[in-house]
Amino acid sequence: MSHFDFRQPPFDVLTPYERELVAKAADIVFFPAGATVLEPTQTAEFLYVVIKGIVREMAEEETVAVLRSDDSFDTRALIAGHSPHRFEVYEEALLFTLPRSLILQLIESNAVFAAFFFQTVAEKFTALAQHRTHNPELQNLLTARVREVTARAPVFLEGEATVLHAAQAMKQHKVKSLLIRQSEQVGIFTVSDFRDVILAGHSADVPLAKLAHFSLICCDIDDYLFNALLTMTHHTVQRVVVTEQGKPVGVLEQIDLLSYFSNHSHLIAQQLERSVSLPALVPVAQQIDKLVHILSGHGVKAPQLAKLVQTLNGQLFARAWALIAPPELIAHSCLVVLGSEGRGEQILKTDQDNALIVADDCPLSMAEITQITQRFSEALDQFGYPPCPGGVMLSREAWCKTVSAWQDTIYEWVNLPREDSQMNLAIFTDAHAVAGDSTLLQQIKTVLTEHLDNSDMFFHHFARSVLQFDTPLGLFGQLLSHEENGVATLDLKKGGIFPLVHGLRALALQYHLSETNSFDRLTVLAQQGHLESQLAQDCNEALSFLLTLRLQQGLTALDVGAPASNLIEPKRLSTLERDLLKEAFAVVKRFKSSIRHHFHLGGM
Repeated sequence: MSHFDFRQPPFDVLTPYERELVAKAADIVFFPAGATVLEPTQTAEFLYVVIKGIVREMAEEETVAVLRSDDSFDTRALIAGHSPHRFEVYEEALLFTLPRSLILQLIESNAVFAAFFFQTVAEKFTALAQHRTHNPELQNLLTARVREVTARAPVFLEGEATVLHAAQAMKQHKVKSLLIRQSEQVGIFTVSDFRDVILAGHSADVPLAKLAHFSLICCDIDDYLFNALLTMTHHTVQRVVVTEQGKPVGVLEQIDLLSYFSNHSHLIAQQLERSVSLPALVPVAQQIDKLVHILSGHGVKAPQLAKLVQTLNGQLFARAWALIAPPELIAHSCLVVLGSEGRGEQILKTDQDNALIVADDCPLSMAEITQITQRFSEALDQFGYPPCPGGVMLSREAWCKTVSAWQDTIYEWVNLPREDSQMNLAIFTDAHAVAGDSTLLQQIKTVLTEHLDNSDMFFHHFARSVLQFDTPLGLFGQLLSHEENGVATLDLKKGGIFPLVHGLRALALQYHLSETNSFDRLTVLAQQGHLESQLAQDCNEALSFLLTLRLQQGLTALDVGAPASNLIEPKRLSTLERDLLKEAFAVVKRFKSSIRHHFHLGGM
C-alpha cells in the first residue's frame, strides 16, 4: 500500500496530530483510462492526490493541465463546491482521496495550511519560494538581520592618535580595524592601511586623522545579512561598519558572514580585482555560473540572485575594460550595460548588451576607440557572453558615440519615429554605468528627460508595446500553450515578463525615476502613489516568480547542453507551480489593464 507523502505542500505544514488524521482518512481509488473523476457540475466531496498515472484537467475539449505523481486537485472545488473544469484519466491512475470535511477541518485548525487556499497572490508566491529553500542554513541567511550576527564591537581612537597607537590597539583588542573620531566625523583605519603607510614612508607618529578613510561603507543593523554581503561584494571590501540610527555600533567582518554563508562571492570579487590578464578572467567568469547554480539550487529568489550577479558581472566588465582600454579613454568615457543587464535582472549569460559614451574632449580618435571596443567585445565572447544578434554592442558604431552624438540620437529616438527607435530607446533607458565617468551617462539621461517633457504623444506610443503580446491565460483560467513538434510550450517573456518590465519602464520615464531595476521602480511608484500598493506588491511577486521559473528552465536546459530560452512546458510544472503561473498571468492582465487605462491605449 502506498504511504501518503507529507513532503508536498500544503501537507508539509501539518502538525503530527493532523498528519495522523490525514493518514487515517486517506483512501486509495483506481480509475481506468478514459474515466471521469470530477465533472464541472459535480459537487466536490474529495481532494485527490495522484499516486501514479496521468489525469488531465479539461476546459471543454482543451487540456488545461496534466497532473502526475504527487499532484493534487481540486482545491478550488472544495471551497467553491464545484470545479469549472473536468478531470479525466488519461493513463490509468491510482489516487488518494481526502474527504472534504477533513480538508475544511484542517483549514480551520491550521492557519498556515489554510493560507494555501486563501492567501493573497503575493503571499502564495512567497510561500512557494520558502518551500523551494530546503537548506536551513541558507534560509537563515536570507531572513537573518545583521543584528542577529555577532558583529565586533568597534574600537575607537581619536584623530590625534598615531599609527603606533593604532598598532597597539589592534594587538590589544585583537581586531583588524579601528574607528577614528575627528570632530564630527568617523573614519576607519584597517590593517591594510599599514601597507600604505609603509609604502608612503610615513613615520609611526603620523596622526590617524590624516590616514583614516572617512567615507564609511555601512549597513544598518536591521538590514538583511544578504544585503551586507552584496555591499561587501560590490565594494570589494572585507568589512562594513554597522550603524543604528546612523551611529556606528559595530564592525561586520567577512569572517562573520562566512559563518552564515559560504558561496564565495566575495572571493570571486577579490579574484577579479587581482587578475592582471584577460585569460585570467575566464575561469573567474565561469565561477559566476557555478555560483548561480548553487544559490538557485538552494532556493535563492531570482531578484536577489540577479542583484548579486549584476554586481559580479559589473566588476568583471570593469576589470576587463581596465585591462584593454588606455587610462585616457577610461577617464573620458562611460561604459554602460543595457537591457536586463542594466536593470539587474539578467542571471544567466545571454548575449552582450552594452554601449560606450565618449566625452567630446576625448584625446583618442573614434578610429582608435573602435579598435579598443572590438577587443572588448571579443573578450566578453571568451567569457561566455556571445555577440548580440541585434548588434547592441559598443563595438558597433551605433552604440559607441560622443556625448554630442548621443544627444542627437536621443532626439531622433523621441521625435523621429522609426521602426527601431522605440526599441532602442527602451534598451537605453535601462542603462547602468559600470566603468569610467558615470556623469556622462547622467548627461544623456538629463537630455532624454528634457525631450520627453516636450513630447506629449511619446508615452502613448511607447507604452503601447505592453499590449504587443497576448497573455497566455484563457477565459476559464487555463494556460494557453502553443504546440510544436508535439511539445506544448508558452513564452514566459512575451506572456508575462516583458509587459511588466516595459510598463514599469514607461511609468519610470514619465515620472522621471532614476531607478533602472523593475523591483525598485515598483517600490518607488507605489511610494509616490503612481501605482496602487496591492497591485505593486502582486506585480513584485509575480515578476519574481516568472524570473525564477525562467531561471530554473534555463539551468535545466544548460545541464543537458541546450541553450536557455523563455519557453516553458506547463505539463512539467507541479500543481502548485501551475496554479501560481496562472495567478502570475492574472496579475499581468491586471497590470496591462492599468497601463492601458493610464496611457489611454484604447482596446486590448
